Amino acid sequence: MNGIRLTAGSPRERSSSTKGFLAATAMVLGCLSCSIAPGDEPAKEPVNRLPKKQHRTSDAPFLTPQQAMAAMSIPDGFDVSLFASEPDIAEPIAFCFDDRGRIWVVENFNYRTRREHTDDPVSRIQILTDTNGDGRFDEKKTFADDLTFSSGIALGFGGVFVGSPPNLSFIPDADGDDRPDGPPQVLLDGWGINDRHETLNSFNWGPDGWLYGCHGVFTQSRVGHPGDGDEDRQFIDGGIWRYHPTRKTFEVFARGLSNPWGFDFDDHGQGFATCCVIPHLFHVVQAGVYHKQSLPHVNPHIYDDIKTIRDHTHLSAHGGARIYLADAFPQQYRNRLFMCNIHEHAVLTDILNPKGSSFIGSHGDDFLPTNDLAWVGFSIEIGPEGGVYILDWHDTDICGNTINFPNSGRIYRVMPSGAKPIDRPNLRSLSDQQLVDLQWNSNDWYVRQARVLLQSRAAVGKLDLETVRGQLTRMMDQATSTPRRLRALWALHAIGCADDAMLIKLLEHDEPHMRAWAIQLLGDRSSIHAFGPRQTAVEQVFSQEVLTKFASLAVNDPSPIVRLYLASVISRMDFRDRWPILAGLISHAEDADDANLPRMYWFALEPMVSDHAEQALSLVINGKLSKLQEFVARRMVSGDTPVAAKDSPRKQSQAEQNRLIGAVAPDFTVHAVGEGGVVRHTSFRNAAAIQTHPLDAKTPSRLTSQVQIPAEGKTTLKVGVSHHPHGDWQLRVLAGDKVLTERIVSSKTVGPNEWLDVSVDLTPLAGQTISLTLENRANDWHNEWAYWREVRVVTE
Repeated sequence: MNGIRLTAGSPRERSSSTKGFLAATAMVLGCLSCSIAPGDEPAKEPVNRLPKKQHRTSDAPFLTPQQAMAAMSIPDGFDVSLFASEPDIAEPIAFCFDDRGRIWVVENFNYRTRREHTDDPVSRIQILTDTNGDGRFDEKKTFADDLTFSSGIALGFGGVFVGSPPNLSFIPDADGDDRPDGPPQVLLDGWGINDRHETLNSFNWGPDGWLYGCHGVFTQSRVGHPGDGDEDRQFIDGGIWRYHPTRKTFEVFARGLSNPWGFDFDDHGQGFATCCVIPHLFHVVQAGVYHKQSLPHVNPHIYDDIKTIRDHTHLSAHGGARIYLADAFPQQYRNRLFMCNIHEHAVLTDILNPKGSSFIGSHGDDFLPTNDLAWVGFSIEIGPEGGVYILDWHDTDICGNTINFPNSGRIYRVMPSGAKPIDRPNLRSLSDQQLVDLQWNSNDWYVRQARVLLQSRAAVGKLDLETVRGQLTRMMDQATSTPRRLRALWALHAIGCADDAMLIKLLEHDEPHMRAWAIQLLGDRSSIHAFGPRQTAVEQVFSQEVLTKFASLAVNDPSPIVRLYLASVISRMDFRDRWPILAGLISHAEDADDANLPRMYWFALEPMVSDHAEQALSLVINGKLSKLQEFVARRMVSGDTPVAAKDSPRKQSQAEQNRLIGAVAPDFTVHAVGEGGVVRHTSFRNAAAIQTHPLDAKTPSRLTSQVQIPAEGKTTLKVGVSHHPHGDWQLRVLAGDKVLTERIVSSKTVGPNEWLDVSVDLTPLAGQTISLTLENRANDWHNEWAYWREVRVVTE
């Protein structure tokens, strides 16, 4: 079996060069068979010795797990242990804990590149058990070894939920003997796999009893139940989705983002996603539409999506997201978000500070720099003992365009130094009462696992509902903190005992988060949702009592959190019921600068504008948010019909593309734009930018203009351009057929601000009218997006 443990204070070189890194690695190789004692002067904070430079691959040598651990900058007061590695595991792509504290890991042997995989039934799920709590597995068994390409896993309800596109499947194991009771049952199909990094991933049980997951922008999926026609399927090409395990319903929860590979909830049930390429951190709410990488929004009438909450930058990309809600780490880490950064090759933390209806994500620390260019961490879990577990795919091609280190992969555990082992849990053996008691455990691992068990027992009629309901209700009434009250409420909802009477009463609770969650749960059973099929018939979802109370809260509730949840739940209402609540919400002038609220109000209103233009215009004129007046006017003159939520993005018109490009290149028109169309970014590398892409590998996208060069003075073409973090492209400037300049736009050619400023002297053409063309040409046909900050002709 695997395993050494390294502690903070190991001897470390301070060189940031690769040569220095290898020297540091060589220096510690003699100390690998045991714990390394603290050095004379340990670093006060972990030091990342790798150069902070965006890169796709490297020629770094293969480090054994022991060498890799020796190279880590371990924070003071912590130990790192090797839970598992090759040859015991290989190609790990996802993992999770079961209710007995064991790790289930998915090994994807079908992966070849981002664009290629095999369909052979060779991927597998293994179960790893640490019997003595020392942070290293010592028992292993194989649960399944005949899977195809698999990317996500969750446990519960008598089996295993597995993402294997095109399917989300369930492998039953009702008796818990770690052997499938039968073949996988397909729950949902239609999941795409255009990009193997951007299909369904990062499964996580939400506090409301739904299974949540992520989906990337460069894969297009039309998800439904087996046999569903296209009209019953839901389109997703980026965002967060959820599936209810007992109702068997699927919903797109939020849209946008990039390639999110991590989603988690804090102790108030607020959702947070980590992303690649675009800014890395988002506060995600139901029905939200978020900053989207490269591609236009499915609905072209979004106008202003919700932006990142981070106030700092890292290299992209990020993977994994777990908010630390356990009790083993020092108190300063509770409620911090832990995530991996595959370009900085480190585990980072962010601090989530509430602001208005949202948060500001501030940098916590570089918690664990690995100093290993082949470390590719993209999933994190918190264990029953409070340890942080980190999955490392392990390869020098960190963007997955090839496999340089086949059959490798590691799982590490981080724990405070000197932590004592715990007894291995077995929650499924506990009584209903004991599972209820765990809702107040200081480690949220027990809270979540117990809630899933209570929900699954209720689903099959093996729960004493009346007794458990009484116990949870008393817990909610007696709790001395909001997180504990919410835990009791979520458990009541999961077992089907949070009825309308209880939730209506909670709308008057003193605590905003209790009122907010009462709102969300009252809407949870509605079959209407923001991104489902457009309404064709009236459905009475909410009672008149609930609607009246919602309208009153919209006007009178002082909390932006409550108003956010009202804006969210509106998306689950029939159109006719939305107007009074929206009228109350948009009466709050103080919401004008909130990160979420004006946008969420618009997302709820927009579907109604085309059929109810006069009513929508009257609504916003009488409101206090001028942005909504602008949006309604734009929507009214667009002439477009309502967007069906299941539709893929519509094709842009030439006029629309020219309007967009004109924001940075006045008097230019754009032609032959390929993947994603012309996209406006309000902030790309700290500047407003317009994005284009070649039509294909041989046909460049072109910006063209007829320009008259004055006979006098110096005339210069000034261009500011950038590139996709994982790609490059060729800029070519022509006057007629004459090439004036050619430049590669890449991480190697841009300046410190990640922009390339190009000046082309047009003075030799003085007195002429020229056809000026700027080409976005493919270089190696890999992420060839061009980002244009400015294109202008200046005469001085």
